[in-house]
Amino acid sequence: MASSRSGTSPVAERANRFATGGCLTILMVLILVLGVFASWMWYSAWRVGQASEQNSKKALTSLLQQADRMADESGRALRASDPGSAEEAADVIWKHTEAPVITHDAALGKFTATVEKAVEYNTAGFPGGGADRVVRCFVFTITHGPGRTWTSQVAAEDFNVCRPSKDIGSQARNALTHLANMPGEDLTRAGVQRALDPAGHPDLVTVKSVIRRKGMVVVSALISSRDGTTDQCYRLTRPNSGQEVQLSATAAPTTSC
Repeated sequence: MASSRSGTSPVAERANRFATGGCLTILMVLILVLGVFASWMWYSAWRVGQASEQNSKKALTSLLQQADRMADESGRALRASDPGSAEEAADVIWKHTEAPVITHDAALGKFTATVEKAVEYNTAGFPGGGADRVVRCFVFTITHGPGRTWTSQVAAEDFNVCRPSKDIGSQARNALTHLANMPGEDLTRAGVQRALDPAGHPDLVTVKSVIRRKGMVVVSALISSRDGTTDQCYRLTRPNSGQEVQLSATAAPTTSC
């Protein structure tokens, strides 16, 4: 059998050509498969992003609607109850907004409640998904007009506006926990001051009075934000004794202390 000029037999040349063609075919298939996989990954990532964005928008819409309901319900409750004092009005506003800071301008008959609110939503991912939150700072303005006239509105503000309120809310919850865990014999003004401010910073939590009333202990305290910009009076209550002190303890902002 004759050999080619290169010294390779025709059979070997055909085998080489077949192998080369096969490699090219395999390479093309691999490129095609990788291209399809990359396209699928890009499309899946796009779909994931779209789904998460839609969920985020829905959560934001729900949060804004929730804030509007809080404002409307506060106004309706105030018109229905016709509170006889600023403190009673602040109680109504707190029940509907849960705002840690509620201020009262007596000259204008205006209450301002500041609170940060959040709504969770599902996020898509590889694999499965997770959760994220939409957070907004809200300022409720509620004004008392002639008679039972109350007007209420809400606006979303910069997060810096809510920072002192968030800080005071956290301190109020901590103070309530300390108060609920106190033995009954320590419920004096000095004892409560030590318990509510264990770090010894009376500029943050200052106990004004401790009063026993109908089996309850009522603590009036001034809570200040750590940045020194905001003060808020609080009424902390708990049973004088009993097994369910922690479940019965409450903390609410008041207009005076």
